Parts: sequence; structure tokens; C-alpha cells
Amino acid sequence: MSEYDPVAELGLVHDKQLVCSMTGFLLMNNSSRDLCRRFVGKGDKFYDMVSRYDDVVAYILNRSEGRSGNTARFIAPFLKAFGVTDYKAMEHCRQSLKLMPDVKRVMGHLMETLPTFFTTSSYEHNVMNVCAELKLPGELIDCTSVSFDDYDMSRQEARIVRDMASRVTNLSMPRREYELNVPVRIQQDEMDMVRTFDDIFGSKMNELGISDMMRQMKSVGANEKTYFLIDLRRKTQIDFDGTAFIGGDITDIHALDAVRDRGGLAMSFNGCDFAVRKSNVAIMSRDCTAAAILIQEFYNEGIEAVFDLVENWNRETLMKKDFPDPYLMSAMLESNPRKLPEVYIVGRDNVDDIAKKSDRYRKVLLG
Repeated sequence: MSEYDPVAELGLVHDKQLVCSMTGFLLMNNSSRDLCRRFVGKGDKFYDMVSRYDDVVAYILNRSEGRSGNTARFIAPFLKAFGVTDYKAMEHCRQSLKLMPDVKRVMGHLMETLPTFFTTSSYEHNVMNVCAELKLPGELIDCTSVSFDDYDMSRQEARIVRDMASRVTNLSMPRREYELNVPVRIQQDEMDMVRTFDDIFGSKMNELGISDMMRQMKSVGANEKTYFLIDLRRKTQIDFDGTAFIGGDITDIHALDAVRDRGGLAMSFNGCDFAVRKSNVAIMSRDCTAAAILIQEFYNEGIEAVFDLVENWNRETLMKKDFPDPYLMSAMLESNPRKLPEVYIVGRDNVDDIAKKSDRYRKVLLG
């Protein structure tokens, strides 16, 4: 027999849940990019090139095998070739970790309010540090996992892979901004980039034993984040209309879209252009307390109450609001004395302006 649950018997079960992506909401840094910056030659550019290729394959070329979120998979053998071990990855992620202001109070409030889960493309090395800082149970988090120590790489292989990285960083970085679901003609710099990466990942890397790392590792991308949502619905019996999803990365767009289209709260928090376009609420803020306030409203009153609060987002209304954690509300108001965080209902008439503004804000925040 299953264990008797008196709370469930009384009907006091949760009908809402929260799923959070991490970068831009909990974290002010992209840990995977930071790893490349620290260990790979010209690492910033290298990461940005790989990320751009990932996006072009998934959303511009629309290849059948394309899936946004391959960046963490693609960069893994390069990190290995430049000497990254599991210990080095853990230590660097710990040292470079940048939490959003007041995030510990916010997550404490949210975890006490409703079932809360996390999905991220970040390596588990970074996630373990986040869990330690915020006291989050690891079993609530879906993330990219790979062990650098489990794979052997000879000196010759490492040299070959490092030469591949040099090929990448010698390319010109495409500067064009893409629009979601808008066809474009591929330009020469983009064509050079695609051909180079196709040769590396479609041919050269497969000749090396380290290619097993990419094939065998678990990588969390756009598809996997949506699968995580679907699996949660089965486990918690809470449908998408009772789900709030907080995201901001390009890998969040399918999950945001699924929640929004089924009446849930799809919140872009410091989101990129694509993420805003799949959301029904967008926030731009340097602290995450505003999100907690809207999540609490969603939990208590539902999605229409959230829209109403956003439409009346002003200091007077918020000061009068009967909020379960008045210290959290006070913290948000005090940390934003001149101007409140920007909060918008996203619709057809304003989505272009909000998407561009949020994308610029995210780039400044994350660097």
C-alpha cells in the first residue's frame, strides 16, 4: 500500500509549480563561456563562434539534426584538449560564480511557496556550486553532465583539437542579428563558419577517440528542457496552465512556448530576443525579486491576476499589496529606489520593441 498522506487527503495539494532556467535569472554569468575564456586560446571568441554555429544550424538552416543546445556538447572536447579536468572545472565554476543580488532570499521564498524545479544547459560542475550556495537539492535540477576525467586524450589528439580551435578563432565572427522564423540568405562569413564547423564535427572530430565524449554525454538543450516539462507534468500531475516557467536563453524558447500556449505563466527574465517572443510576461532587472512577486501572484490568484498586477506595476500599488513575505517586497522597492524593474505583458503590438530592449539588457548583464 502507498503511504497515507493526510495533506493530500484534505485536498491541500499544490496546483501550481515553477520551473526555472538559471542564466540571467539566478546567475549573472555564463559558466560555459567563462570556462572557455579561462582555458581555451581566444576562448571568448571561440565560445561565441560555436554558439553562433549552434543557432544557425538549428534556426536558420533548419537541419533535421539541428537542435539548439549543442554548444555545451561541442565545446567539451576542446576544454579537454586545453587541460580541463573535473577538478579544474569545479574550481573555476566556483570562483567565477556570480549570483544575482538577493537570490538566496528569493529562492528561499519560492521553494517554500510551491514545487520548484530547474533546467539548465550548464555543466553539472557549475550546477553543484549553485546548489551549494543556494542550498538546492540536486535531484530537482536537470543539467548537462559530462566527466572530463572519464575520457582519455593523447598528446597528439590534444594538439589536433587545439589546432581545430585555432581554425575557429581565425574566422570572422558573423555580426548579423537573426529574427525568429524569418528566412535569410546566408552570407559569406556565415558560410565560411558553417563549412569549418561541418568539417570539424562532421569529419575531423570523428577520426579521434575523443568524439565519444560528445556522443555519450548528456546535453540539455531546447528539446530536453521541453521533455523535462512534459515529464514533470506526468510526475506532479500539474498541467501547463498551472506551470510558471522562467527562462531567458535561446534554449528556453520551446518550453516557454509550450507553457504560454496552454495558459501558464511564460516569463522571460532578462531574456534574449527569441525568448521574449515566446513569453507572455517579460522582466528586465538586476535582481530577481520582481519575479518572485509575480510568481507568488500566479500561485495565489492565477495568470489573469499576474497580468493585472503587471498593468498596475507602480510603487504605490506594490506598497499597498498584501504580500506573504513583506521583507521580500521591501527589498525590491528599496533596491530600486528610483525606477522599478521593467515588467511587460508581451503581445503582438509590443513584442518587437520589448525583444530588442531585453536582448540588449541581457548582453550588458551577462557580458
